[in-house]
Amino acid sequence: MDFLHAFIWFFSLQEVQIVCAILGIFAISVALYLRTFVLTDADRDLHSYACRYPQDKNKVVDYYDVAIVGAGPAGATCGYYLGRDGVNCLLLEKKKFPRDKYCGDAVCKTGIEILQDMGVYDELLKQSKARVADSGGLCSPSGLSYIGRSKEHLGEIPAAIACKRIHLDNAIAMAAKRAGANLQENCPVEEVVFDEATGLWTISIEGSGKSYKSRLLVCADGAPSRLATKLGMVSRPPDGSCSRAYVPPDCHQFDADGVIFYNRDLLPGYSALFRHADGDLNYCVYLIPGNPKIDMDKDLPHWHSRLMKEDANISRALSNPDQIERMKAASLRLGGERYTYGDHVIVIGDAAGMIDPMTGEGIHHAMQSGKMASKFLQETIEVGNYGEHVMAHFQDRWMAKFGSDFAWSWAICKLLYHFPILLDAATAAVARKGDKFLAKWADIMTGRVPKIHLLKPEFVIVITAELFILIWKKLTGQPLKKNAKKKN
Repeated sequence: MDFLHAFIWFFSLQEVQIVCAILGIFAISVALYLRTFVLTDADRDLHSYACRYPQDKNKVVDYYDVAIVGAGPAGATCGYYLGRDGVNCLLLEKKKFPRDKYCGDAVCKTGIEILQDMGVYDELLKQSKARVADSGGLCSPSGLSYIGRSKEHLGEIPAAIACKRIHLDNAIAMAAKRAGANLQENCPVEEVVFDEATGLWTISIEGSGKSYKSRLLVCADGAPSRLATKLGMVSRPPDGSCSRAYVPPDCHQFDADGVIFYNRDLLPGYSALFRHADGDLNYCVYLIPGNPKIDMDKDLPHWHSRLMKEDANISRALSNPDQIERMKAASLRLGGERYTYGDHVIVIGDAAGMIDPMTGEGIHHAMQSGKMASKFLQETIEVGNYGEHVMAHFQDRWMAKFGSDFAWSWAICKLLYHFPILLDAATAAVARKGDKFLAKWADIMTGRVPKIHLLKPEFVIVITAELFILIWKKLTGQPLKKNAKKKN
C-alpha cells in the first residue's frame, strides 16, 4: 500500500504531469508527422474533368469570370493576380478606401513576399506607412523575457512589418485595380443567387438596384462572413476576438519594435505592443479559445483594461493611459473551416477561418489564400468545370499548404493553458541561444515553417533542458531569473 501511495503521489506532481504530457505530445506529433506523407488530391490535374461550359471560350460574354466579395487582403490579393493574368474579375468592397480594420497590424514574412511581388512593399516603406520589425521578443508567464534582433539572421525579408490596416488594405486594393480587377467601392452585397440552368451567380448590391453576373464567386468578406454563412458553407460563429488601441508617440516609453506578453490567466491568449512607422504603438489583446475561465464574448474589454493597469511591463511602457485611443474590437474565425467550397464558389481568408489559432495572425494566410485562389480559379476556367467536386480541390490545396498546421496550433494552445511553464522554458531557451534562435522561433510562430519543426533536436533538446532546469528550481525553491536580455 505504501508503494501505491508513493506511486500516486509521484504522478500527482504537476512537474511529473508536464513531462508525461510532453512525452504524449511527442508520440502524437510523430503520428501526425507520418500522416503528412499520406497522398491527397491537392496536386491533382484538373484537366481530367470534363468541360461543362465550352461556350465561355468561344464568344464574348456579358458576365464576369470571377466576382470577389470583399476587398481586404485576401480578396484584393486574389483580384490582383486574376487581373494581372487577364481574367475578367469583379472586386466588390462595401466601403470606400481608405478604410480602417482592427487587428494587430503585423504582416509576417509570407505576406511580405506577396507584397513585394505586387510592388506594394517598397511603396509602403517609402511612404513611411510600414515599419520593419527588427528589435522584438517575448515575455513569459513567470516574467522571463528576451528582446533581441532578428533582421541580420533573416536576410532581405524581415520576420514582420507593422502596417496600419487603413494603409495596407488600401495599397493592396489599389494594386489590384491597377492590375486590371474592376474594383467597385461602396458596394455592400445584399444577396447572391445561383442559377443552376445557366451556371451563373447574380450578385445584388444593397440599396442601389445594381446587380452583376459572374461564373465564379469568391467569398472574402471577413471573419463574420455573412455571405458564406448565408450560403451554408460557414455554420459556426467566430470563436476568438482581438482588441486594438493606438498609443501616440508622446504617450509611451517603448523602444522595441514588437513584444508579445503572455499572462498566465489569459493563456492561450496574449497581449502585444507593436511600433508603427509614425511612432504610434498598437496595443492589442487576443482572446483565444481554450481557457474556460474567460468568456470569449464579454471579457475582451476587461482584459484590455486590466493588462494596461496590472501588467508591470505594459503599464511601464504606456506612460499616459488617458491619451490612448479608445479600444476597438474585431472577431476572429480561427483554425480553418471544414468546407470552403461549393458549386461555383470558394471561401478565402478570414471568412474561411484561415487564422492561426495559436497566434491569432491571419493577414499573411489571407494573402496566401488569395494568391492560391487566383491560380486555382484560372485552372478551373481553363478546364471549364466549376462543380463542387472540382472546387473541393481548393480545400485540399490550402490545407496541404498551411491549413494542416492549424491542428498543431490548437494542440499547443491546450498544452500552454495547462502547462504555462512550457512558455517559460521556451523563453529561457531563446535567451540562452540568442538572436539566431529567436529568428527561427519567429518563423515557426508566424507559420513560415510548420510547427512540426519544434520537434527538431535544435528545439527539443534546448527547450527540454530549460524545462528541467525550471522544474528543479521550482522544486528546490530557487528564484527564476527574470531580467530581460537585450541585444543592441
